[in-house]
Amino acid sequence: MIIHRSARAFLVIAAVAMLSATAALTARADEPPASSFVFDGVLGSDGRLSVTETLVFDVAPEELVQRIATKQRVDESSHLTYEVDDVSATIGGVDALTDTAMDGDYLVMTVDTSTAAGQDVVISYTVEGATRAEEGSSGALTILDWRVLQGLSVEVEQVRGSFRLPSMAQVVDCTAGPPGTPEKCDLYASGTGESPMPTFQTDALGVGEQVTMTVGVAADAVQPTATIVTEWSLDRAFSVTPGTAAIALGALLLGAALIWQLHRRTGRDDAARGTPVPVGTFRPVGAGESIFETREGLRPGLVGTVADERVDPIDVTATVLSLAVRGYLLIRELPRTEHGLLDWSFTRTAHHTDELYAYELTLLEAIAPVEGHTLVSQLPVTLAPVIETVQSSLYDEVVQRGWFDVRPDDTRNRWRTRALVATAIAVTVAIGLVTLTNLGLLALVLLLLAGASVWVSDRMPRRTAKGAHLVEGLDALSSLLAHHPTSEMPQGREIPEISRVLPWTIVLGGKDRWLQALVRTDEDEAPDPHAVDWYHAPDTWHLQDLPASLTQFINTVQGLLFAR
Repeated sequence: MIIHRSARAFLVIAAVAMLSATAALTARADEPPASSFVFDGVLGSDGRLSVTETLVFDVAPEELVQRIATKQRVDESSHLTYEVDDVSATIGGVDALTDTAMDGDYLVMTVDTSTAAGQDVVISYTVEGATRAEEGSSGALTILDWRVLQGLSVEVEQVRGSFRLPSMAQVVDCTAGPPGTPEKCDLYASGTGESPMPTFQTDALGVGEQVTMTVGVAADAVQPTATIVTEWSLDRAFSVTPGTAAIALGALLLGAALIWQLHRRTGRDDAARGTPVPVGTFRPVGAGESIFETREGLRPGLVGTVADERVDPIDVTATVLSLAVRGYLLIRELPRTEHGLLDWSFTRTAHHTDELYAYELTLLEAIAPVEGHTLVSQLPVTLAPVIETVQSSLYDEVVQRGWFDVRPDDTRNRWRTRALVATAIAVTVAIGLVTLTNLGLLALVLLLLAGASVWVSDRMPRRTAKGAHLVEGLDALSSLLAHHPTSEMPQGREIPEISRVLPWTIVLGGKDRWLQALVRTDEDEAPDPHAVDWYHAPDTWHLQDLPASLTQFINTVQGLLFAR
């Protein structure tokens, strides 16, 4: 026979529990046995069972202990609980109960039986929770299932008893023997119409052995009182049934639809109007020659912020390079030892030709103060006091230009707060579902939807129609930078003209091909430390080193800004 692993584990647990209960009584196996044990059970219509046990001893032990179970396992994930009340024990009408105490799932009664020889020891108690509803072959039944003999600390030579019921028994069964391996009782019967009293009898039961009677009556005769407690388990919490799967799937579809609709109505850009116009183009200036021009007032940092709705290190890096190309500062690559780190200095210059926006001026004064200089390696320190001002100025600028109605960072923060509140609620509800129900799949769906709401919150900034039109133009410029021939720069002016393209390629792509175009202008083997007026290098530096130098510069600046 093949036993499923979970069923096998349940059997092991049940056997260990029963053996543990029996072990507590084994030490008394040498006590004098009871010559008889008579059970009298009265089942009321309210489902409450009143029990009277009468024991007779030829030779009495000093004391008698009985352990009555207050819990009975139904399966590996649930159990029944019983309420045992009105406990008493008398010998010859005199109270002999010396102690009652709970020991785990057992009510333990201790009776002083030192004077019980030749007298009846009468133990009585009431039980609630021993009747349950069940469907029988002839209709609904109320089933009484009770261990009429259990947990005695002495052997019993003969056990017999009966039940008094409100109506005729329709089902009767009786088992006796050690816990876990019972057999049928020697004798049991359902009674007659005149005397509907199921009876049972069996002989020679050892310490801790049991007799269990099962009696079924018409459902309308006795009220079910069983309390089934479902225990927590991972399998139960995440059980997959048609019902739990349907609830989880329904919640997933509904939640996803709500999030999608919310983003569609609140976070989707306004529709762009008109034909996309590149924000920059290459204007012909002669046969096979052209120069790069952008729409007036545009800067790489601005369009980078509009493109991804946030100010990030790449926008700041592009702004630094733009300031250098436009003549506001000089980037100088410093000499280094064989194994030293590469570093650069920023120095203010006066060769500028256009105005500065607020965020550019703040950035310039931080990294290249008048009559002074700073190092790239010092960026985390020099930018720390002003970086939030730079970011705030950029956000203000994109709103003032009409590309957003509300600052993107404010929109993100507002929706992220709502998403985090929703996540906290979802986590709380999920814990409750996993702990108290079998709707673990629904809990997972709620957590997934909460995560989706956090993800969507970062995508809620909404561009205006003007902003959406600008993004379309950026797409056109990005394609132009990736495909326009780099050989069309005017002869003799290749370096300054290509330099004007470079800050835009940091934001929109295509940087490597334009750097290679600069390398091709180096037609001799002499060093070129000052060939680029905005980027100076050590005396042994060649123009063909610019791609590596500038790539390291960009990566270092971005890395320091990320690590800030």
